[in-house]
Amino acid sequence: MRRAIAAIVIAVAAASCAAAATGSTAQSPSAPAATAELGERQEVDAGMVTIAASWISGTASALVAMDTHVVALDGFDLTKLARARLDGGAWVSPTQWDAPPDEHHRTGTLTFGSIDPKALAAARIIELEVRDVGAPSHLLRWERTR
Repeated sequence: MRRAIAAIVIAVAAASCAAAATGSTAQSPSAPAATAELGERQEVDAGMVTIAASWISGTASALVAMDTHVVALDGFDLTKLARARLDGGAWVSPTQWDAPPDEHHRTGTLTFGSIDPKALAAARIIELEVRDVGAPSHLLRWERTR
């Protein structure tokens, strides 16, 4: 009886996760997200993980949130899996990922120590890519329309 109940609970949980994934507006892992102003939150749902980010004003840091009901997120080190670039220039790796552990809903600050905050503030196009976290790529893009 306990096994039957456990099997039903697992089946219902799996079905609700699948339904949520099917009803989402997922993007192709290689397609950039819609453009947004720098301070706006961008979100990409690719594969089994949704990644959302917004840049923190006056810094070269972004608040990054990863959400899933399938993948354990604790093992992902965004200092190795993320990168950013300004106006189509060279990709830059982050210097710090400060996020408390959480298997399915992990949020923290991703800092790019080699990016001058003034250069970030002046850039017209900012791209943030997170690779190999539930999908080959999550690409977030901010574009100023000025």
